[in-house]
Amino acid sequence: MINDLPETMASELMRTAKFANLSLSWAERNNHKGLLIASFQVEDETGAYSAGVTVRLEIKKPIVVERCLYEFGLFKLHNGASRRAYQLNVTPFDKVSHNALLGPILGPHEHIGDAVYAVNEKGVQCGNLDVAFNFFCERINLQFTGAFNSPL
Repeated sequence: MINDLPETMASELMRTAKFANLSLSWAERNNHKGLLIASFQVEDETGAYSAGVTVRLEIKKPIVVERCLYEFGLFKLHNGASRRAYQLNVTPFDKVSHNALLGPILGPHEHIGDAVYAVNEKGVQCGNLDVAFNFFCERINLQFTGAFNSPL
């Protein structure tokens, strides 16, 4: 189970400007064939690493593009544990992707700390990895100028 930051703390971290200029390197997740992961630290406006702040990206290589799973997350070390501040989950629109208190969410959704919301942004869908990543970067205020090196 992931420990989430409270929504107010997560929103504050999301608003903070973040920068990354690197070439992503994807690796197969050691406990699940077909899942590719990449992670990196972000920098602040001075070029220093933001203490305890990391981005983790996970992509399932689907046999059929329309059955994707993309998870892009922003995490912060807080009270000795890595806690989720933000996560974008992209799944097919006909798939229950989260069981929320108010009922199931179908398709893409986002976690802002301990809160969950459906994502209805045009283009954030299976087959549009670049659009989903750009949406993620906008949501967390990340200026990514490196090479994404899509593994798909």
